[in-house]
Amino acid sequence: MKKIATTIAAALTAIASWAITTPGAQQAIDALASDSALEHASMSIAVADIAADTIVASHNIDLACITASTMKTVTSATALLLLSPSYTFHTPVYLVGETKGNKFKGDIVIKGSGDPTLGSAYCPATPDIVGEITSALQQRGIKKVTGQIVAVDTLIPFPGYNGWWDCGDLSTDYGMGVHGINYSDNRTHLKFTGTGNGTIAQARFEPPAPGVGIVNRLDPGGSNDALSLYLDTGNPAVVLAGEAAARDYDILVACPTPAAMLTDSLQRALSNQGIKFKLKPGAAGKTKHCDTTLLVMHKSPKLASIVSSLLDRSDNMWTEALLRAIALHSGRRPTASQGVEVVDSLWQASGLDTGAKFQYDGSGLARANKNSARFFVKMLDYMATHPVEGTCLHQLMPKAGKRIGKLLPATSLSTGIVLKSGSMTQVQCYVGYYPASNPRYSWAVLINNWNCSRAALKNKIDNMLIGIFGDKD
Repeated sequence: MKKIATTIAAALTAIASWAITTPGAQQAIDALASDSALEHASMSIAVADIAADTIVASHNIDLACITASTMKTVTSATALLLLSPSYTFHTPVYLVGETKGNKFKGDIVIKGSGDPTLGSAYCPATPDIVGEITSALQQRGIKKVTGQIVAVDTLIPFPGYNGWWDCGDLSTDYGMGVHGINYSDNRTHLKFTGTGNGTIAQARFEPPAPGVGIVNRLDPGGSNDALSLYLDTGNPAVVLAGEAAARDYDILVACPTPAAMLTDSLQRALSNQGIKFKLKPGAAGKTKHCDTTLLVMHKSPKLASIVSSLLDRSDNMWTEALLRAIALHSGRRPTASQGVEVVDSLWQASGLDTGAKFQYDGSGLARANKNSARFFVKMLDYMATHPVEGTCLHQLMPKAGKRIGKLLPATSLSTGIVLKSGSMTQVQCYVGYYPASNPRYSWAVLINNWNCSRAALKNKIDNMLIGIFGDKD
């Protein structure tokens, strides 16, 4: 009995050590809110006790602030609830034609499912669809293909990017659109040599991006390293503007034609594996005596793995793909607006007030996105108390580490907190749980507009979190 009593006492002591006091938490929040650098800021902060379903401390808890990438938690949580953590995207590949001996005459048809992970650098344990196709052809003894590689890219309506995104984001390596077929993270390297007088040489994409042009709009009189890139969406092209210095450039950019990048990669892979490919012009699927055979059924990683990766890396395209999958799963057209309607409906049905939630995309890249700290902590509380297939959102969120300022990493909170950050010009936000392994509290910090450096602001947020949760070492 003494041993049992000792064990219970130790457990109660451990639980008590994680507890926070309302006066202490409110004092830490008030100190940040009264900082002179935040005099003109829009700021919404909340800390909630999950089990008690109460707000422990707050500041402007219902103020709608620009969220940046913290909106990814809303999209991810909705996907986990509606699709389940074990959900996978399926991309079928068919042979449409006839096989005679070691020759196939017809089309290789890849039917896009909106899977954001095809050929991704962030899924090393998942077979690449290109390798799966070449291996499947070799297993069938096929050594020559005459026909076309057809990528059916019609599932996600045009355009792939969101109309609420800033035009300057569309060419960047974080502004990739989402398509019926996504490949290699919808990115490619733009390489060229600047001459310093407005001209360029040896301009190319690696890997190749068929159908995408390179348009030079550089200032002929400029030689500074002041380059700006834009995406021409009418006739897909990356437009170079500003000034380019006399040097070599290698810039990771968004690829607006990932389906073409996939077919090009497959064609080159066939050649590398000794499978001859002869392009036969004409309409796909018109091969005489046409047979349709499933060649490959590519499966993505499970949704839980996808969510964990996108939250860690803050991947916009992956999150936008989830928003479209949410819409499609609910029998709607897979657009951002339809996905958002499903998201709103789910949280309203779950008892949350969405009045301060203004969502226009899945990823938070749109500056029109706004939300309140109250909504975030209530959503996080719901996810902590409603596991799906034994999975909770906090298990998929990254540890704090060095994601805020320079003060938190020196404390136990570096590993004791999980969070999702969000940042853009004059926007710095965090939402998360404490403690990391078995959360007792949810919290949200949304700050727009401040009068100090971003680094200084992050240290101020560190001080607040340390004041709220303390250092348990």
